[in-house]
Amino acid sequence: MTVESLPAIKRLDHIQALRGIAALMVVVSHLLIIEQKYSADQILGDWASYGMAGVDLFFVISGFIMVYVMWDRPRGIKAAGEFLWGRAVRIYPLYWLVSLVLLGLWLIRPDMVFSSIEVPPDILKSLALFPDEREPLLAVGWTLVHEMYFYLVFAGIMLLPRKALLPCLFVWMVIIFVGDYFAIKTPLFHPVLAVIFSPLTFEFILGAFAGWTLRSRYEDDSSPISYLWIYGTILFALISFSNGFREAKFPVDQMDRVDDFFIFGTLTVFALAALDFRNETVWKPLVTLGDWSYSLYLTHVLSLTVMGRIWSYFKNDSLLDNAAVLLLMVAVTIIIAGLVYHFAERPMINATKKMRRRLFVAPPA
Repeated sequence: MTVESLPAIKRLDHIQALRGIAALMVVVSHLLIIEQKYSADQILGDWASYGMAGVDLFFVISGFIMVYVMWDRPRGIKAAGEFLWGRAVRIYPLYWLVSLVLLGLWLIRPDMVFSSIEVPPDILKSLALFPDEREPLLAVGWTLVHEMYFYLVFAGIMLLPRKALLPCLFVWMVIIFVGDYFAIKTPLFHPVLAVIFSPLTFEFILGAFAGWTLRSRYEDDSSPISYLWIYGTILFALISFSNGFREAKFPVDQMDRVDDFFIFGTLTVFALAALDFRNETVWKPLVTLGDWSYSLYLTHVLSLTVMGRIWSYFKNDSLLDNAAVLLLMVAVTIIIAGLVYHFAERPMINATKKMRRRLFVAPPA
């Protein structure tokens, strides 16, 4: 594989499949909550809460993709503005649509939404994905708050030459270390600062390091990474993930969470991307699930909540009943995500791509 062939890799199918797996992991973690809430007996144990590591995978993937996609792009104010526009229109439209559906349900049936929290969310801050001490309107929105912060910083890095990327990533890590230290010493930490100095940012930065490592390798050396190294890396990543089960429950502290899953996330993304660089194929249904992953991520809580309510009217004391219902719930959430993708997300993507071309592509002379 030559350096010139890299731009031809329009799509990283293994990474896309990993997105789908990460979204499904998060679904499993929330299935545990649904089963505990609506069933007297459970087949899911606390191990299912480790599905939340799918969020850590998302953060690492985001950092990797930012470097991979922007590697050969121009730098400067216009490029940074185009980058921010592209990320914003990818995140906000579907997020707003699902949030407004949830808001409508809240107005009609307030007992079905936010019944477990004392203070309702700030609607405007939720829609803007602005940091707040209260939970967002859409429960998974807190991760998107972090994503938008990542994108803002990365847009700032894009104002500088490409050779400044690696030093900027190191400086960013140092800032997070210092900020997190003072956060521990400060009882009242502003929500904006809590996001800026969140240890979870390390996962994004490590994903960016993985992207820099792969792209730099193919700039200087066109020989592909050997299969022995790739599969050895994947095995080591899985062992690292299994070590995260040493605690009874998923870690609450953000730094503990990063300590448990940064090796797993970074090495998994690196190895699977290396397979994409070798043009290896992946099982297509997983790639399709990856295409639906954002829709699945945004809609699954609402889907599971509605199905959990229905289940509460028909449940019995059989574990077989639990197994059948939980599998059905997973299937239905995926089907709903596919429908949302085809009838809402993809049309939104196509529309915003046209707008992007009009805004940022110079007309022919």
